Amino acid sequence: MRILYDHQMFAIQKFGGITRIFIELMRELSANSECKIDWYRGWHQDGYNIQDYRNQLGRYWAFSRDLLKLPNYDRLNQLTFKAFILTGGKQADIYHPTYYDASLLSLVKPKKLVTTVHDMILEKFLGNIERFQSVRAGKQQLIEKSDLLFVASENTKKDLIEILQVEPAKIKITYWGTRIKDIIPSQLPKICQEKPYFLYVGTRSKYKEFDKVIAAFAQDKWLQANFNVVCFGGTSDFTQPELASMEKAKVRDKFIYLSGDDSLLKALYQNAQALVYTSRYEGFGLPTLEAMVCQCPVICCPTSSLPEVVGQAAAFFNPDSIEELITQMQMVVEDREKRASMLAKGQERAKLFSWEKTARLTLAGYQQIV
Repeated sequence: MRILYDHQMFAIQKFGGITRIFIELMRELSANSECKIDWYRGWHQDGYNIQDYRNQLGRYWAFSRDLLKLPNYDRLNQLTFKAFILTGGKQADIYHPTYYDASLLSLVKPKKLVTTVHDMILEKFLGNIERFQSVRAGKQQLIEKSDLLFVASENTKKDLIEILQVEPAKIKITYWGTRIKDIIPSQLPKICQEKPYFLYVGTRSKYKEFDKVIAAFAQDKWLQANFNVVCFGGTSDFTQPELASMEKAKVRDKFIYLSGDDSLLKALYQNAQALVYTSRYEGFGLPTLEAMVCQCPVICCPTSSLPEVVGQAAAFFNPDSIEELITQMQMVVEDREKRASMLAKGQERAKLFSWEKTARLTLAGYQQIV
């Protein structure tokens, strides 16, 4: 079975949940004798090291964006991807794009098309924003043309059925995994050693409701006096509106932004008071799984896919109540018995998820349609 993956999200994300899925799928499937993996990584900006399975891939083209200083690589990637396809000989049995550019279908012309629908955030929260319309249109076109759709939760499957009237039989659930257990943590940065901290991981887009963390610190003197918040990852340092909110609440000095690799992230999880995950809508919620593996308590909303991931191992709060969020932040620090129980439950819960299982279910889906 010949499977083709493309460059799309690797040209956008240095590290992130979507690129992580495909890196791990290729790692697992390239070791399977039934699969031949062709990957056009293209002019990319991701920072993943694939040396452990590079020689197991079939055709592989990759170019560092440092070689050329261009304002936009989209057109260059389209041209080079076309060359990759034209020189590849045999047609791919399955094309599994890494994002939602439907225009690439005319280049690939695959026997079978598979799309991973990561979530329904575009449809539920960003539908009226002009700059997202082309992505949303491409996504819908791929969903309609796909022979099979993968999702990472029952919740996303339900939303696909309700919002786009997709046939349930066309959707296969493949929960995510994590390899963070195997990562060697780096030394904790000195700035994180000055005061105990709560951890926030990922983007701070509006639907993620990061402003709730600022509001919690603005309202509670105990949090202000004793803790900081370390924000890791996302697409950038704090924005001007975020900084203005912190300044207005007089808590700017409580918030620290860091970026880095998985070794730093693991160190941050292991030393945090808790992961504070304020998003009320996720397609999966990878940081909650990573936190459980690293024995970091999870505070999150009991909404969307999150209960599917954390089970009973998290401290839940009403997403409309800052007071409940503050209460749970206090609880994980002060109630040692409850904290220990959460950590034990988290360790057991995390055992249900692995990239090996994700890849096995993905391969079964591929085999189903070939």
